Amino acid sequence: MNDDKLSRQVRLHCPTCGSDQFSYSEEEDDGGSIVTCAGCGRQLTRDELIHENSENLEAHAVEIANEAVSESVKQLNKSLRDAFKGNKNIEFK
Repeated sequence: MNDDKLSRQVRLHCPTCGSDQFSYSEEEDDGGSIVTCAGCGRQLTRDELIHENSENLEAHAVEIANEAVSESVKQLNKSLRDAFKGNKNIEFK
């Protein structure tokens, strides 16, 4: 399965103004680093920002899972058809 189809970037939005532009220090890469909204200036930690956007992240996770299942079914069907190609006793619809 091609994982590139299933990878995506999800934009996090400020819970106050809805902006998706933030400034932060790249030196600190832990969840407790402070991010500042470029739109309204609100400061919160990366963990808080992720928590505030959890509904959006959950929706994307469900969408990716559904796509993965669909892609897996297609690949399984194709591999079974290829495996039994030419067999007169087994027929696929």
